Amino acid sequence: MDRLLKTAYLNVKNVLRTKELLLGIIAAFGYSMLWILVVHPSKYDLEGYSFEFERFLFVIILYAAVSLLRDDIRFNTSKTVFTGIFNRIEIMFSKFISLLMLALAFFVLAEINNILASILLYSKIGITGFFAYPHIQMFITYVATTLVMGSIMLLIVSISFNESKSILFYILFLAMINFYTSGMTMLIYRNPELKDKLWGYMITPFYNVSALNQGMFTVRAVLINLIWALVFLLATTVVISRREIK
Repeated sequence: MDRLLKTAYLNVKNVLRTKELLLGIIAAFGYSMLWILVVHPSKYDLEGYSFEFERFLFVIILYAAVSLLRDDIRFNTSKTVFTGIFNRIEIMFSKFISLLMLALAFFVLAEINNILASILLYSKIGITGFFAYPHIQMFITYVATTLVMGSIMLLIVSISFNESKSILFYILFLAMINFYTSGMTMLIYRNPELKDKLWGYMITPFYNVSALNQGMFTVRAVLINLIWALVFLLATTVVISRREIK
């Protein structure tokens, strides 16, 4: 178990230190500062600014998750990784642990953004607004989001199993779905009568990720995301177990 944890940690460490991810994180803070210092809508509180940061960070989460497996392919270490001292199920379990570690890292980034927003908009948010914010719910939201969306990306990479730039298409495609789902989530929230017609969409990970990140925190949404994450991770494990690694 210790070796699996070390493997997961090194995997996450290598991903977080890549130039692409660091630039993405800088861009996320730049986007957030744009909302805080330039746009700063009158109706926005800390939750609103946190949502804008998460909306940009969503793309970074997808890229980081896909890199957990894609980097093994890019740097030609997949054969060593999947035929070494760990079996493939153990390797996939280490990827699951890596996703949890990534969730913690992104939560810390989100808290840094919250601190900056609270300081820069001290008269509007300040210390009181920061401590009144539901930090535990945000942590659970980042865990659920990273696990479910990360598991989708791992499944996509396990099926294609190459370093093709088409992965970027999937990232942008999922980001676009998340963007439009935000509008759908608000539409359903404002028109409860639509729930009966759109119940099928409301059990998808896309709807529930969007709902959580818009502050509509429910245990049901968390559980749905965790169930989907488990399904995608199991599917990825099956695909990897049957694949011939060259």
